[in-house]
Amino acid sequence: MQNPHIRPLQVHTAGSAIVLHSIPDAVDFLRAQTFAEHAEPLIDVMEAADEPEMERRAWQAFETFTASMRMPVRLAV
Repeated sequence: MQNPHIRPLQVHTAGSAIVLHSIPDAVDFLRAQTFAEHAEPLIDVMEAADEPEMERRAWQAFETFTASMRMPVRLAV
């Protein structure tokens, strides 16, 4: 079941928009980036999230990370 606290995010990268609907989507996105090795601690936390509250916190950490990296991310409509 999808966690209701995980809000789909739209990321603009390489001239296209990608919508991330889940933690696995976000992990795959991070792994595809040039800075992936620096995001491994975040990826580890996201992959370990196995209950709703941990998933909510992992998603919030992902949102915070993308904001701090000034990535073009916004809520998907």
